[in-house]
Amino acid sequence: MKLRTIEISGFKSFADNTKIEFKDGITGIVGPNGSGKSNIIEAIRWVMGETSAKSLRGGKMPDVIFSGTEKRKPLSRASVTIIFDNSDHFLDSKFDEVMISRRLFRNGESQYELNRQECRLKDILNLFIDTGLGRESFSVISQGRVESIFNSKPEDRRAIIEEAAGVLEYKQDKKRAENELEKTSGYLERVNDLIVELEKQVQPLEEQAAVAKDYVQQKRRFDILDQTKLVRTINSNSEAQKQLAVQRQEQKEQLAQLRIKSEALADQREKIKKVISEQNHQKDQLQIKLVKLNRLEQQLEGEHDLRVERQKYVDQEKERLVSEQQVLKKQLVEKKASLEAAQGQLAAVQQKLTNTKQSLKVLESDHLEQQKEALKREIEDLRAEYVDQLQALTSLKNQYNFNQQDRERDQQQRQKIQLTMDTLNEQIKQRKTECENLEHQLLTLKDANNVQQERITKLTKQRDRLQAQYEKERQQWLDGSNVAHRAESKLEALLNLKNEYTGFYQGVRAVLQQKAQFRGIVGPVSEVMNVPAEYTVAIETALGNQVQNVVVDTDQTAKSIIEYLKKNRLGRVTFLPKNALSQRSIREDTLQKVKKMPGFVGVAADLVKVKDDNQVISQYLLGTTLIVDTLQNALIISKQISRHNRIITLAGDVIGIGGTMTGGATKGNRTGVLQQDQELKKLQVQVTAMKTKLASKETEVQKILEQGQAIQSELKQALEEQHQAEQKSSELSNQVSLENDRLTELQRRLKATRFELSQIDDNENQQNDLPAQIANLQQEVQQIKENTTAKQDELALLDDDVDERQNRISELRIELARLKEQTSQHQHEVNTLQTTINDVLERNDEIKIKIQQLDEELIPENDLKHLDIDDIRNQLAEQNQLSAQLQNNFEQNQVQQDRIIADYEITQRQLHQAESQLKEIEGSLTLVQSRIEMAIDKLTQEYEQTFESVQNVIIQNIEDESLERELKLLRRGLNELGTVNLGAIEEYDRVSTRYNFLRDQKNDLADSKAQLEQSIAEIDQEAGQRFKQTFDQVAEEFSSVFVKMFGGGKAELELTDPDNLLTTGIEIKAQPPGKKLQRLSLLSGGEKSLTAITLLFAILQVKPVPFCILDEVEAAFDDANVERFAKYLKNFQGTTQFIVITHRKGTMMEADVLYGVTMQESGVSKMVSVSMDEAE
Repeated sequence: MKLRTIEISGFKSFADNTKIEFKDGITGIVGPNGSGKSNIIEAIRWVMGETSAKSLRGGKMPDVIFSGTEKRKPLSRASVTIIFDNSDHFLDSKFDEVMISRRLFRNGESQYELNRQECRLKDILNLFIDTGLGRESFSVISQGRVESIFNSKPEDRRAIIEEAAGVLEYKQDKKRAENELEKTSGYLERVNDLIVELEKQVQPLEEQAAVAKDYVQQKRRFDILDQTKLVRTINSNSEAQKQLAVQRQEQKEQLAQLRIKSEALADQREKIKKVISEQNHQKDQLQIKLVKLNRLEQQLEGEHDLRVERQKYVDQEKERLVSEQQVLKKQLVEKKASLEAAQGQLAAVQQKLTNTKQSLKVLESDHLEQQKEALKREIEDLRAEYVDQLQALTSLKNQYNFNQQDRERDQQQRQKIQLTMDTLNEQIKQRKTECENLEHQLLTLKDANNVQQERITKLTKQRDRLQAQYEKERQQWLDGSNVAHRAESKLEALLNLKNEYTGFYQGVRAVLQQKAQFRGIVGPVSEVMNVPAEYTVAIETALGNQVQNVVVDTDQTAKSIIEYLKKNRLGRVTFLPKNALSQRSIREDTLQKVKKMPGFVGVAADLVKVKDDNQVISQYLLGTTLIVDTLQNALIISKQISRHNRIITLAGDVIGIGGTMTGGATKGNRTGVLQQDQELKKLQVQVTAMKTKLASKETEVQKILEQGQAIQSELKQALEEQHQAEQKSSELSNQVSLENDRLTELQRRLKATRFELSQIDDNENQQNDLPAQIANLQQEVQQIKENTTAKQDELALLDDDVDERQNRISELRIELARLKEQTSQHQHEVNTLQTTINDVLERNDEIKIKIQQLDEELIPENDLKHLDIDDIRNQLAEQNQLSAQLQNNFEQNQVQQDRIIADYEITQRQLHQAESQLKEIEGSLTLVQSRIEMAIDKLTQEYEQTFESVQNVIIQNIEDESLERELKLLRRGLNELGTVNLGAIEEYDRVSTRYNFLRDQKNDLADSKAQLEQSIAEIDQEAGQRFKQTFDQVAEEFSSVFVKMFGGGKAELELTDPDNLLTTGIEIKAQPPGKKLQRLSLLSGGEKSLTAITLLFAILQVKPVPFCILDEVEAAFDDANVERFAKYLKNFQGTTQFIVITHRKGTMMEADVLYGVTMQESGVSKMVSVSMDEAE
């Protein structure tokens, strides 16, 4: 940090605005004596906070303002601004440049600015504290300061080391702590006095309160017993209420157990349902496998038999079938030819005629055996087809019957699935509701947490505010207690003075102190008269020494007292016997005249208050004296009444009879007896008011303390509630997550159940197609059966004998003739015959197709080799056994399910029954409560009490006789106690509360005192350590610098009391070259100065300062020492900026910049500057 510029305006001899810029190195300021060089140094000290006008060579601070010359008028203000380069932040400021300004006006107003911002002097001083700068630092060294070093006592020299050690702040802290300690000790003493006073009150009040509490206790007992008589009418209902409450609780517990049991059974029901469902699935799979095996067994058996028959038939009839196929082909060709020939005729008759002719032809032909074989083959084919269709029909029927059983099971399963879906839907709905409720609770809880956090923040602020308010109010109470204590002490002193009649003459004091010995003494005039405060001076002036006259009842009393005074030589006293005095009064015309004049206050006797029997005293002493407001008005009134009456002004001036005047004032403010009485009364009123205010303040402090404790308690509770709410919020979050998982699981189960139901629906759709397939297959079987019968009939015809055959031929011929004849009649039958032919052809084609299919369906023997019917039957037996076992387990689980369902239904009925019973109990309880309320209303009306307040204190186990006897005893005991001060309880509570409060304050003050004492001890320890450390460093540097400054010799610093570092002095011993070691006081003047400068240089070596101002410190040096001094300054060029005021050439030669101060105009300083480099 460097000092850059200083701007001076109106400060001492610098009338004009003067700006001085300082550069690094040494700046020299020269000029003749009286030119104002030192005013620059004083301006720097002044702007840095100097407050002593004497140290600035003035009588009072406005003396620093330019006072004018013969040619210039005085200025109204002085202003100094100094600017520091604070780029290294040596000063504790965030600014790189620090500007300090100070202005002083002649009216005494002062202004301080820091960086153009208005501030306090304290802010300036704090800025420089412990920096080595400032108004009292060693950075500003004048010749007088050098002299003070070697002329001062060793104890005073320690201030230089303290400044270098930086203990000034500690000393200020210690001073503040000591002041606070003194104040705290005073508070503690006052609180102790109050505690002592209260201790005198606590014991008696405690005894009275004990008696009062005994009375209250007996009275309370009496009231309880008296009220018990009324309460007993309610007891029966109360007992019933308790029993019903117990029953309700038991019923609730039973209901809870039933609910738990119901939930457990529901869980078991769900579990067994799942097991049964799995077993049903297993049964279904097993049944499917059984069906497949049965079908395979039946197929193997049928196929085996059929294969054997067909194989045999095929082997025997293979050639016949081939020929039959050829015949059929030929017949088909013939039928087609007949059909073509008969197209011109009606299709139905021609076809029938053709058929008849053909039949006739067949009967008449020789190929009957071939026809017979053909018919047999057709019959066999029809039988084979019939077996196949019948087997297919059987399979469809078996499948239909099996599906019917499956349908029943599917129907049961559908119902169960539907019930499960309803249950799942209900559970999902409940879970969703539960989730919504939990989320709502969680949201509500979060909102409550936010509100709670706001409440905690508000409570914290309230607690801090109340704590600050408590400290403030407590400090005000302590200050007020201190003031009240001083006032009480003064009041006590005045009362003692009054009781001892201090201020009265010796004789008067002796008489009044023996007042009890003489019954006729009324008292001194000062006690007989009650004088208003505004008239005290005037009345006391009017009475003069008469204020100490003693009023007695009779002249005999006065006589006996005078003899007593003479006998004991106790002095002289003027007595005023009431029986011997006569009243004095002003003339009526004079009184009427002065009443009309301005300034008249009244007759002195009328302005004082006395008892009626002492009226003669006031009239005798003051009946002719007039009281006027001012002396001017008194002169006018005196002239108007021809100066016949004495006049006294309110200020105490006197115009006597005849015109004499008495007035003026003395240096000493002597207080008269009446004024003492007035002061005593005023002080008594003030002390009473102070006590009232203190009591109010004490109550307020206690109230704030209680509020703070309540807020603290509420804050603690709020924090606990917040912690509990956070835990509950976490639990709710976990519950919400758990409920969502459960909801997801229920939805998954519902989806699986719906898929299972869709599978059952698909199976039912497939089952619905079977009846139609069975009906179609039955029609085909019936058709095959009818065809077989027809062929058998034809075969039977062929087997008949020849006669029958001839008969048949004849019949056919007749039929043929008949048909021919009826051709025209049966024209409409042609279409039918044609249709029949077509049907025969189609049927023939179908038979061929079936024969072909039958050949194709014939299982070759090689394809069945891998199938073993015994193995299939073994598998079928195993599967049947497994099915039986599974059916057994299923039936057992079914039984268990039925049992669980039955138990669940029973539990549900019990649950409903328990709920009904609970409602009945609650209804009965409500009825009992209504009866109790009616009884309570009656108790309230008759005894002005509520049942709740009485129920808690009534006596249950006491007989009526004992109740009456105890009531009588209590009534007698209350009468024996007599009058009791019930207010003692409240008064004792108030006093004890105040006593406890003061005791707590005492403890707080004691703690504060201990803390302050500890702080002072710590400050002393730290200051001592710093002082010793700095002293050792300075002493070492001092010895080194001394050799350089003197060119030899030695010097040392010593502590006068090393064991007490806080008060020890510093002794300087020096041995210039060629001399012996001796104290500083024994050296020459030049040696003293040089040694002192050496000490300052040593301090700068230990604690360098940014700049140092030297004011003619080398004035006493010879040229050689001046040269060494000036050159040594160069050693600090890198650390310290020097501003040197000098007259010595050697110092000027070493300066880097030289300023000159002149007075071209008398009384006004001017600055000129010359660079030494430029000068050279």
